[in-house]
Amino acid sequence: MAEKPDDIQLKFDGEPVKRLDGAPADAVIASLQALQRMVYIIGMRSEGRNLSERLKPTAKVKRDYAIVCRAPKYGSHIQPFNVASQAGAFTPAAVAAREKLLKTLKAFDSGEEEKVELALPNARERWFMAKAALGLLPPEDSGLEVTVRAGSRGPFNFKADRARALLAKYDTAEPPEVDEEVVAGKLQAIDFARTILTVKPSHDPAIRLDYPLPLEDWLKANVRKRLRFTGCPKINQKGDVSSFKQIDTVTELEPSLPPIEEFKADDYVIRANRPLSIPVTVEWDERLFIFQDRSIGVDAFATSYGDLRKSVLDELNVLWRNYALAEDDELDDEARAVKANLLTRFKVAAG
Repeated sequence: MAEKPDDIQLKFDGEPVKRLDGAPADAVIASLQALQRMVYIIGMRSEGRNLSERLKPTAKVKRDYAIVCRAPKYGSHIQPFNVASQAGAFTPAAVAAREKLLKTLKAFDSGEEEKVELALPNARERWFMAKAALGLLPPEDSGLEVTVRAGSRGPFNFKADRARALLAKYDTAEPPEVDEEVVAGKLQAIDFARTILTVKPSHDPAIRLDYPLPLEDWLKANVRKRLRFTGCPKINQKGDVSSFKQIDTVTELEPSLPPIEEFKADDYVIRANRPLSIPVTVEWDERLFIFQDRSIGVDAFATSYGDLRKSVLDELNVLWRNYALAEDDELDDEARAVKANLLTRFKVAAG
């Protein structure tokens, strides 16, 4: 479980607050609802769910990504809150969602579209996040100011009035067309006669699509396992993904290849401190099988599913000899980081 991060502050200021010695309830509720919707969107994206105008978070997303509040001090205009599970646990997923929330708010606060696009590269996700953030804007004639910042004395991450003009550009009736989407689902069935596979996302309709015959062995190894598809989808009238116009990559969420527990480098056996799992990524059109772990320098590929594990073993052999056994002064900063990660992850077997 991740360490508890500092609370985030939702601060209200202005004439209504001064008169009432407290923030108006409707402003607090609207702001928290807007923040919760943003966190749900982050959770939906991280779980590989489709974003549509009927956006409805799954029970799992609601459970794992929640805005949790603490009572403000008496007379305070600040509402402390954080991102955690509904049980109050600061899981790695919740902490990552918190960081993305603050990064997004900071981008909106900048007023610069380039920074928003950098924080949210997917145009459709950007639209949904901006529409949710509109709920943080108090009426212009209210005299109320709403600010979100991290920590008790942290820098401002969002001030509603500064973000107003930028967010107004996203206040349109419909989201942009889908250019690329990520869909995660279980490989439910394979029709070998027609080379058609069926993928079932947890809470969305099943998707049927053609597959290239050279990928059949890999698909067989993943029946009833979860895969993540990235590509240009076909969207039906309900806003659901019905198929794909083009698939770029497919990645295993449950690795099918046996993990690597040890490998050989020259005459030595190098053993992993914990087994190295190999979630396969397939470049769909190229029929290429890939595994990458940049922390230890692995960038392996093969033209057949069965050969990928051997390719990873060969890569580890080369990396160990050229990085783990090299002197620090022979390596640049990036290479020294790879060396440190290799020595942390693996060790020479005794005897």
